[in-house]
Amino acid sequence: MSQTQSKRLSFPRVLAFASLSIPIAGVGLPLGVYLAPLYANEVGLGLELTGLLFMLLRFWDIFTDPLMGYMVDRYRSPLGRVRHWILLSVPVLVIATYFVYMPPQGAGAGYFILWMLIFYIGTTLLQMSRAAWVPAISVDYDDRSRLFLWPEIVSVLSMLFLLAVPLILARMGMETDAFGQVAVMGWILIIALPLSAGLSCLFVPDPPLRGEARNIEKFEMKPILRAFRERTFGRLLTMELLGATAISVTASNYLFVAAYAFGAQPAQTSAALVLFFIAAVIALPFWLWLANKTEKRTAYFAAVTMSGVSFVSFIFLAGQGDFTQFLIASLIAGIPFSAPIFLSRAMTADVIEAQAAETGENRAGLYYALLNCFNKIGSSLAFGVGYLLVGQVAGFQPGEENSDQAIFGLVVIFGLLPGILYVTAGLLARGYPLTRAVQAETARRLSERVVVPPVIDTVP
Repeated sequence: MSQTQSKRLSFPRVLAFASLSIPIAGVGLPLGVYLAPLYANEVGLGLELTGLLFMLLRFWDIFTDPLMGYMVDRYRSPLGRVRHWILLSVPVLVIATYFVYMPPQGAGAGYFILWMLIFYIGTTLLQMSRAAWVPAISVDYDDRSRLFLWPEIVSVLSMLFLLAVPLILARMGMETDAFGQVAVMGWILIIALPLSAGLSCLFVPDPPLRGEARNIEKFEMKPILRAFRERTFGRLLTMELLGATAISVTASNYLFVAAYAFGAQPAQTSAALVLFFIAAVIALPFWLWLANKTEKRTAYFAAVTMSGVSFVSFIFLAGQGDFTQFLIASLIAGIPFSAPIFLSRAMTADVIEAQAAETGENRAGLYYALLNCFNKIGSSLAFGVGYLLVGQVAGFQPGEENSDQAIFGLVVIFGLLPGILYVTAGLLARGYPLTRAVQAETARRLSERVVVPPVIDTVP
């Protein structure tokens, strides 16, 4: 018998595992909603340059992520498969978060590139290690959904809190500028990093992956090329690219749309974001229920279709400039927001198990590295191409007087582009072949296999 996980993690241990989502939340919407506009406007980099730098830095991850995925798969320690990588990411992220979230006014492109690069390296290591943990600690098809659902709930709650910082500060009578608001977010992440890493490493087991018969010996391009050629995983990568681009287009332009198209004040925008994420959290159990009752692909299709339609609706509401309608539209758009995120990662875990059954190798780190790569490519395209379209095609510039035509162009890009991307991702999801029945057969084959525990190869 193997030493793999044989029973479901208790709920307290799942929460300890999910606590890693608290610092990871700082890489999500808060970065796009508050950090990107801060560098573009208050710091003074400008809209197009900020978008270009975000895009180039994300593309750099295409080269580093597979290498880091190999390291996670290859190098073990007495702590297990991934715990040491989680702990290593903490000091890197603490230092980078301080400089990224607390930039001096007038910081140049060099400052931005240096600290965002280190910030992305740390977050990639943390995200990849956490994701590679799931195939080993989950026991079946639906348990994977659970182990990605609760981190997503914690992530959304964390993003909700971070995005509500301006509103909270205003309620406390602590009026501050954009620099102060973003700095508070940074300190929250800095405090959360060591606490969440400690909880997860203390209370979550770190066993080998079921079906893992041998250790990864050296870095090779062949497994990467094989992963790209695998049609099921290629489908997931394309879905991730489309979904990440859609999310980032809306995130990076949300403040501008709220203020210029709907006349929202900063506190009102924060309130709308709070409602958006409250809706996302409340709806998550429904999406898990739907995935358990049907298939993951069915729940994914329903969620992204609803997302696409909801964002297109902003175009028709913008002409009236009614903040109440903006609030209601944000609430509806929040309902399906998190479902594609946890479902795509749960589906990737199914692919990893099928790959382990075929080859006897645990390539979880590599597969999640590639998934992260495509997520980052989508995000970078949204910042680079999205800001370019907003600035050059729509003619919109923040902090300036904009024509009605420029503002309408901003809203069209904000609503129509994500709508098309989401619906396309949903159509791809309908062809995802690893159903519950297929996974059950894979699990049966693995349970009959006599697994040789992998050799522990410690970090040099």
